[in-house]
Amino acid sequence: MNTILQATNLNVDFYGDKGCFKAVNNISFDLEMSKITCLVGRSGSGKSMTALSIIRRIPNDGNVTGEILFRGENLLDISEQKMNAIRGKHIFSIFQHPMNSFNFSVKMGKQLFQLAKSHGVESRNIFYEQMAGILETLNFTDPVSILNSYPFQVSGGMLQRIVLAMAIYMKPAVIIADEPTTALDAAVQKGVLQQLKKVRDQFGVSIFLITHHFGVVAEIADDVIVMNEGMIVEKGNVFQIFDHPQHPYTKSLLQASFEKEVHPYVDGSA
Repeated sequence: MNTILQATNLNVDFYGDKGCFKAVNNISFDLEMSKITCLVGRSGSGKSMTALSIIRRIPNDGNVTGEILFRGENLLDISEQKMNAIRGKHIFSIFQHPMNSFNFSVKMGKQLFQLAKSHGVESRNIFYEQMAGILETLNFTDPVSILNSYPFQVSGGMLQRIVLAMAIYMKPAVIIADEPTTALDAAVQKGVLQQLKKVRDQFGVSIFLITHHFGVVAEIADDVIVMNEGMIVEKGNVFQIFDHPQHPYTKSLLQASFEKEVHPYVDGSA
């Protein structure tokens, strides 16, 4: 196995008048290169706090302990300057509501270029040319027009694909996708998941996808981590989890998911 990121004894604690709340409770997991790992659980299970701890975006009143090794360095120990160089370039995050990532008064291309510029890209013209090419591969028929549009002029599904295009441009080692298909219609959801798989296949990126939806897991996962009340209750490859779930919580999630709707059959392409 080729491990790109390894979390060991990871804790996220919040302290208040009622004492300590453990949002993440002593969890350990590995992310492998060229694999999609889904972190699944109900709302409040600690999934997003796990993702935010990796990029050190936990709210100020939170305390993170343990170890997160990325290419041999503990991300919890390095300077903020070094962490800023890693965020966006080497570990790229895609969040649930892409509109929150943009300034609606600035054109898309200008905002994307500013991110690229912060990581050393100098030529605006070359950047636009390359981004237009990437947007074409993501099924945008007029990428130049998209780059010259304001965020409010494109749909949520398009914004999500634009963020994905930026991830492709930056060529990170890890993409963290936190509920990237929530609030999108079924056809757009499927398209976003297909594009994530395409990125994994073409660039060997490790994708850490957070979801509460086992239908998404069935569609895209190589490995699965099941989380409940801040703890990992089960993990394994997608076939083990679907065919032979061990923990009652995992079984309940699967049952609830498949009672709600019929999901894609898990086969070798998942």
